[in-house]
Amino acid sequence: MSLTSRCGALLLCAAFIAPAAQARIFFKAGFEAPTDVPATDAEAARFLTQATFGPSLTDIARVRAIGYSAWIHQQMNQVPMTAARPHMEAVSAAMVAAATGDTIGQNQRMSRWFHTAATGQDQLRQKTAYALSQIFVISDTNGSISGEPIQMSEYWDLLARNAFGYYRTLLDEVTYNPSMGKFLSHFRNRKAGTGREPDENYAREVMQLFSIGTVERNLDYSPMLQSGQPIPTYDQAVISNYAKVFTGFAYANAGTNLFGGTNTYQPMSCVATEHDTTLKTVVGGSTIPAGQSCASDVRDGLNLLASHPNVGPFIARQLIQRFTTSNPSPAYITRVAQKFNNNGDNERGDLNAVIKQILLDPEARAANPPATFGKIREPLLRLTAVLRAWDFQLPAATQYGEIRMGMTNPTGSYAQRPLGAPTVFNFYEPDYQHPGALADANLYAPEMQIINEGTTYSISNSLADYTFRYYVGMTNPPTDRPLINVSALTALTTPAAMVDEVNKRMFYGAMTSNTRTTLVNMLSFMNGASASEKARSLLQIAAMSPEFATQR
Repeated sequence: MSLTSRCGALLLCAAFIAPAAQARIFFKAGFEAPTDVPATDAEAARFLTQATFGPSLTDIARVRAIGYSAWIHQQMNQVPMTAARPHMEAVSAAMVAAATGDTIGQNQRMSRWFHTAATGQDQLRQKTAYALSQIFVISDTNGSISGEPIQMSEYWDLLARNAFGYYRTLLDEVTYNPSMGKFLSHFRNRKAGTGREPDENYAREVMQLFSIGTVERNLDYSPMLQSGQPIPTYDQAVISNYAKVFTGFAYANAGTNLFGGTNTYQPMSCVATEHDTTLKTVVGGSTIPAGQSCASDVRDGLNLLASHPNVGPFIARQLIQRFTTSNPSPAYITRVAQKFNNNGDNERGDLNAVIKQILLDPEARAANPPATFGKIREPLLRLTAVLRAWDFQLPAATQYGEIRMGMTNPTGSYAQRPLGAPTVFNFYEPDYQHPGALADANLYAPEMQIINEGTTYSISNSLADYTFRYYVGMTNPPTDRPLINVSALTALTTPAAMVDEVNKRMFYGAMTSNTRTTLVNMLSFMNGASASEKARSLLQIAAMSPEFATQR
């Protein structure tokens, strides 16, 4: 079954929109001198902190040379995607060929993820995939997919391929993906029978988490009210009817046997005899006619969700929270949602336009944002920012082609693991308000939901490994992790110069005078310490600091 046949006519999929998109790329790329070149390295680095896994000197120079818009254009249209699944397949094949008893696992998936985050050229695509992975959640904590790292890598690649595509296509591919099918149990979901009803898991979450949310929203994400109360977007009857839509899914090569086929990452097929063909009343009171095929039911059901007015503000707010600020203003959400609804070419759900608006919005690029703008830096993104800010000597590839990054299970240290959230609700909830001053001010801070005394210690301990303990020039260095090269700091002759270099690379020039004075004094007091120890101590303390843990 082709992707275009699934998407249908109500909302065009990327295959149909491609010519318009190509024309837009050609005509909007522009040949004029850039007008949005940042004035300083600090401004470029702040933008890259939002748009990537962390600024590098190379990217800072590139943004300074061509401007924000051109950098985004290059990332979206010219930089090849770094794929995870083919690499995992190659590592697995090498293991099989070596006949050593080693098998592919989630450790190799983590190594590949960290290597891509640290060194991949397609930073904006991968950062967007990371944001989408926290909306369209699957997790290797689920036993049904924990032993399938290659299939999970394909799911990551699915998100990366669709990062700048169309929401409707993404929703379709997520729905048909077997890893999602197993995670949310619509894989081999059967129509009603004696003592059996269709599984409702995916039916509930595709609405609650992937598209429309639980209450009707205005364009600025404020709830619509009726008699002073929020208006629900759906009820239990709608969930039950959508559960019927998602019946009959099986492996791509299952044929007519729901339980046939072999494990594959290819999009799921649908076994007609196990699909519910009754009339279905779904979101907004719309009906899906009786007697349709599985593909037609899924197409119609997803079209109704994707065209719902809630989707724009619902997706906009969550993506803004992942890139720029936990507390976007209603106007910011509205502008992004408007881009979702119409990219300027009368196309809906264009994630290319949505990501551009998020990053180039006046609130995101304001030189002096209000105190409520910004976010806690995700714990994992503190580590990736360190890996990108400084030169690291990577270990040689193993005999299987894996480049180990010293981090196979970051959950223990960072309370996060790519495609490894504890539940379908992600690591934290978008509406989390930390008790105390933030909650009293009615401010959201999703990342604070996983920050506590224990994780503060474990994050700091791990960052110390990368910034201080393991370095180029050490005696008996490990061979399974990167070693930091601090020569850029040891070449500087004064504590002030060293701190200023850290400020440029890690704090986008926003280090406060108090922190700068503290760090300069620390280095000045380290009499007798080697240049390397001073540099590494400076990086360790900087990486552990509250200022580095926040993103403005």
